[in-house]
Formats: sequence, structure tokens, C-alpha cells
Amino acid sequence: HPGRVARITRRQIERLEAAGIATMSALADAAGRDVPGIDAARMDWLVRQAALQCASANADKLPFHLVEAPPEAKTGLTALPDASPLDVFFDIEGFPLDGDGLDYLWGCSYHDQNGEKQFRDWWGHDVRAERRAFEGFIDWVMARWRKDPSMHVYHYAPYEKTALRNLMSRYATREYEVDDLLRNEVLVDLYPVVTQSMRISLPSYSIKKIEAFY
Repeated sequence: HPGRVARITRRQIERLEAAGIATMSALADAAGRDVPGIDAARMDWLVRQAALQCASANADKLPFHLVEAPPEAKTGLTALPDASPLDVFFDIEGFPLDGDGLDYLWGCSYHDQNGEKQFRDWWGHDVRAERRAFEGFIDWVMARWRKDPSMHVYHYAPYEKTALRNLMSRYATREYEVDDLLRNEVLVDLYPVVTQSMRISLPSYSIKKIEAFY
């Protein structure tokens, strides 16, 4: 089914089926086809993605393709800022079934002054602890940013940025700090960097799927 193709939408599936393209293999063979409602660039991406996934069916090693962009495009890898020794890699684990949802684990990977990898976490097993975790994380990041304005906080997909906005509003705390971080683009979402830089042969670009290609 074309729904197996990574990052395809329901509307695109409907338009493909209306054009007689009802399977992933048919999509993989549809290079150059004009499908009403799907622009040529997106159609080309879907065809290449489907072909790569079909090629992986009996492969001993999962194939992937790197996508090069001109430096002036500022997309994919060319959009990444320069590294800083104070950079942070950030992830939140949330539990959606607790009331309005609970962001119960805030984890950060970073390097210490000796270049050794370290991990720092904040836990929130209830709403009070969630607030303390939010405030502790923001205060810690702000201290690093003041020390080096070129540092960044890297995350994968928009959940972390959305959570910061929501918690800032819910608890009416750290509004100025979160606003400063967002306006100065301190947070960098690696999901578009990955999807603009490589094409993988799996039906999802989730970080757990991307791990197979590290």
C-alpha cells in the first residue's frame, strides 16, 4: 500500500490512487508521471522514496541516498550552525495519558570542559515536579548560553519546542527566557536537517528508524 511510503499524506495517497497508482511498487515505477494535485518536485520525492523502500526489501544492508544542496540554499546540512563546546542535545519523554499530559523526563547530552560526554536529567513525576524540571532545564540552558552565545540546543522534531511554549504558558514562568531562546534560534530542530539531507529506505524518519543508518 502507498501508505507505507515515508512522509506521504492521506491526500497524496488519494490523488495517486485516482491516477491509477495504488501500490508502493507502482509509485516507484511512476517516474515522470504527472499526477493532478501533486507538484512535480513532491512527486519526484515520493517516487524516489518508494523506489528506495522497494529496493530494500531483499537487501542485506539498508540502502540510503545522500541529498546534496548548494551551500547558498541553507537547507539540510548546510543549515547547521557552527559547533560550540557548550552545545546541548535535548530530548523530552512525555506521558500523554496523565491529565493534560506530563513531560516527565528531560534529558540532555553534552560535553564537559575535558571533552567527555555527560548526561543530565530532570524528572517530573507530577505537575509540581514537571514545573521544577522545566525551570531547571531553562535556567541551565540560559547559563550556558550567557557563557557562549554561539551555543545551540539540538532536538529532533518539533515536540521539544512546542513543550517549552506550552509549559511557559501553563505555569506562567520563564516566559522571557523561553522567548529569548526562540527568537535567537538557539533551539535547532534536526528533523528537517535529516529529511533534507538524506533519503532512507524505511517507512519512517523517526529518530529510532534513523538510528539504523548511524
